[in-house]
Amino acid sequence: MSDRDLVAALRAGDRLAAGQVYDIYGTRLYAYCHELLADPKLSADALRDTFIVAVNRVRGLADPEEFGAWLYALARNECVRVGVSDDAPADAAGAARGDRLARLALDCYSMLEPENRELLDLAFRHRLVDADLALVLGQSEAQISSRVTQAQGDLETALLVVLAARTGDPKCPDASDFGRRFDEIDGKGVTHWLQAASRHVERCAICGDAVRNRRPLRLFEELPHSFMPPGVRSRVLEALRDPAGSAFAEQIADRAGRFDEAGFPTGGSAKVSNGRKWIMPAVIVGAVVCGVGVFMWMTHGSAPAATADTVTTTSSATAGVQSTDASASAGASDSASASASASLSPSASASTSAAGTGNQNQNPGTQQSSPPPVKQTSPSQKPTTPKPSHSTSTPAAPPSSSSASASASASPSTSGSASASPP
Repeated sequence: MSDRDLVAALRAGDRLAAGQVYDIYGTRLYAYCHELLADPKLSADALRDTFIVAVNRVRGLADPEEFGAWLYALARNECVRVGVSDDAPADAAGAARGDRLARLALDCYSMLEPENRELLDLAFRHRLVDADLALVLGQSEAQISSRVTQAQGDLETALLVVLAARTGDPKCPDASDFGRRFDEIDGKGVTHWLQAASRHVERCAICGDAVRNRRPLRLFEELPHSFMPPGVRSRVLEALRDPAGSAFAEQIADRAGRFDEAGFPTGGSAKVSNGRKWIMPAVIVGAVVCGVGVFMWMTHGSAPAATADTVTTTSSATAGVQSTDASASAGASDSASASASASLSPSASASTSAAGTGNQNQNPGTQQSSPPPVKQTSPSQKPTTPKPSHSTSTPAAPPSSSSASASASASPSTSGSASASPP
């Protein structure tokens, strides 16, 4: 059946259509998932989810001729959601066991970057053309063509020089020398080694002819894929046919994220991936908010205590001023001397009150619970006890000379009542 026929059967709800799609694409899609995830169980789960999404989203595919590339794009979207592995599959070495050339090709392939391995795997082992690769990877055909050419050149160079070293090919001793150095480099030296080997291949006629004949690349193209575990086909098809799993299938289809106008997944919008992504930022934001809340609580929690101490001290000072003013007025005999003394006292009292109030606001913990004793003064001396401040938060400014004269002319009872009034 053609891809167009498969799409029509899936859209019509044919119960056999999913099995037909699996028989054509199932093995290849599992190999692709295993290449990205490097884990058999995760690969089988990704394959199952890929078919669930395909059955539920097939009506959104704009061009049925792109059905094969669309399935690869769905599989890649599921693998990206789970998390692509940086390492090549470990069981791939088992598939190449006993074949020296296959093992050589696998070693050279495994040293490449993960994105280049994926591109070469799709291009040369899955036989996808540039147009399909552009649909699967979400890039333009020009970008895909450039990337394939670069990755292919790196792989062919590595295969050529390593093959010359391990087989003892005497045609080019320089290539053999590069091949021997391959076994001594670590992950950080691969790029420099590849660049130096590529420059040699470009200048060497013998190595250039071998690359043009594609002899090294055939070793990679013939590498076998990892074996699919038994029972994967039945798991996938049962998940599609079981009526009890309809809610699970809907959840998997919704989790696939957004799709573009052509019906291909855009990637990066899966709910599970977003949840993992925002766990640590959410924890950090919560910790910052809690820290700010504790700081504000400590700051504002200590402010009322300081205010209460200031009010208490101010009230005590007010009471002391009232008693002193009363005794002074009772024992006054000379109105002129009392008026002169009163004209000097307000500025001094205000200055002392401002300084005392400022100290109280700065050091609330050092204030005394009871006011200091007030000394009895003679009628000729006006007490310099601090007058209370009308503000418990900011120091009072010294009064002007006009206000001092007004306070001096006021009666003691009036002065006491004004001092005792709350701010």
